[in-house]
Amino acid sequence: MSDDDIVRLEGVLTAREVAELERRYSDRFDGANPPAAVDLADVESGDSSALALLLEWQSRAAERIRFEKPPESLRVIARLTGVAPLLGWADEDSNAEPAKERR
Repeated sequence: MSDDDIVRLEGVLTAREVAELERRYSDRFDGANPPAAVDLADVESGDSSALALLLEWQSRAAERIRFEKPPESLRVIARLTGVAPLLGWADEDSNAEPAKERR
């Protein structure tokens, strides 16, 4: 995979940063050749606006994109809001046995 196939994000992703990222990368996710992956390894944390951006990019790229190495903060928000499967992030707790009911 070449560097043209990967978008690398870094830092803290909140509404202000997300607006800038949307402007910077708006053309990359439209058309026939969107990036194959977004590398989130250097993202320190993010909020719901970051998840909204990732979902928007995924939609525009016709779901042909992977979001790699998300920070725990984004995984938690994605799991709590139910969008983790949409982003291709398996719920780490999905293999755990359900808690037994207390009587």
